[in-house]
Amino acid sequence: MRFFIYVIIFLVVASCSNTSIYNRTVTQGTVFKQDDIDRLEIGMSKDQVSFIMGQPSFQNIFDKNIWDYYFQVKNGSKIQSEKKLKLFFDENGDLKEIEVIKI
Repeated sequence: MRFFIYVIIFLVVASCSNTSIYNRTVTQGTVFKQDDIDRLEIGMSKDQVSFIMGQPSFQNIFDKNIWDYYFQVKNGSKIQSEKKLKLFFDENGDLKEIEVIKI
């Protein structure tokens, strides 16, 4: 009988422990680097920008001339790095403003 009590206590204590032995690194969004941002120039076309940066993470449904790039690296529940970039185009589809958002 005592053996079963010890087993039950052991199982209860073991179930309270952290079971996450391995935390996987997860990358979300469109990966971009500072070098990519530095290559952008005002007046570039949307095709030129997408060649350098890739397709945007989000396109504004209300304004097709605003592209949002978002990039996040997480390890388990901890965010290791996070970047956000907003690009504005004029009515001709040429880049007119670059906004780097600090997170």
